[in-house]
Amino acid sequence: MDLTLDEQRLIAEYRRLTPAGRDGLLAYASTLVRQDNGEKENDTVTDQCRLKNAEPHPEAENTPISTE
Repeated sequence: MDLTLDEQRLIAEYRRLTPAGRDGLLAYASTLVRQDNGEKENDTVTDQCRLKNAEPHPEAENTPISTE
């Protein structure tokens, strides 16, 4: 697996953390994930509409995509 220089630096910094520091970082990351998921569920955007469930197209399900 090829890692960028930034990714290698992040891994090195993570390995230097104490166990308490790692726990704190993981707790903070999980908090960010929970906040992000909460915002998606409670959208307050008013200039968008939700599409109704589209009708299924069984004739197109097994048709291979060809590009010519």
